[in-house]
Amino acid sequence: MEADIYKQNLKGWRAEVGMLSPVATMFREYEVVAPEGIRFSRALLGLKEVTPEALRKMAENIPSESEKLCIGHKPDLICLGCTSGSFVGGPGYDQTIIKKIEGATGVPATTTSTSLLVTFQDLGIKKIAMCGPYLKEVFDVAIDFLKHYGIETLHLEYLGYNKSEEFWEYHHNPYPVYKLIRDCHKAAPDADCIFISCMWSRILGIVDEVEEEIGKPVISSCNAVLYNILKMLGIPDTVYHYGALMQRPRLGTGAKK
Repeated sequence: MEADIYKQNLKGWRAEVGMLSPVATMFREYEVVAPEGIRFSRALLGLKEVTPEALRKMAENIPSESEKLCIGHKPDLICLGCTSGSFVGGPGYDQTIIKKIEGATGVPATTTSTSLLVTFQDLGIKKIAMCGPYLKEVFDVAIDFLKHYGIETLHLEYLGYNKSEEFWEYHHNPYPVYKLIRDCHKAAPDADCIFISCMWSRILGIVDEVEEEIGKPVISSCNAVLYNILKMLGIPDTVYHYGALMQRPRLGTGAKK
């Protein structure tokens, strides 16, 4: 018991990561599996619905909320933990957000979409089957965003959600995630991986079994973010039970696109 308390007090001895989160109720599964010694703090952006208009409006809060993450002590890295919020403006939008964060804080930054591009590049992925909870119009932007960087979407499965209540239910039930992944694999067996978008998409507890079942990597917004965060911080620890991605070497710095 005393040893556990001691370890809790030591959180952050390796790195402090500030996360910009759309909402407060999102379970941050990447924190559960992150290597020992990393502490995550969080600032909230107040997203009320997932539409292109609301996502662009949310971005107005990024500089001020990034500054809040630096009160008293600056983190080693700040990440926008929102997939759609970092691609909604099209190719290069993630870099615009990074510049906003770094300009407001002087802290190195990344985004979920940037992390995905780094992940796909490192794995040599060119063809994906994509799935997730968003509206079709949000996914249309995602497809164009990825196409610009040489990633072809062979198939799309989506639930058409935009209300926070829908995302809450989705977030707490692993079956829709499992079914989306299975349906994508059946529809596009030639895809290099299955990509399940959105930081609300929980894969912890099912990803190892699903990857074994379909015989290919399952990349989620969450494990791609953790992969790139650890890469940028130079932390080489293997992470288990979070997909094959997290068990590969990732020495070096996550390149910006």
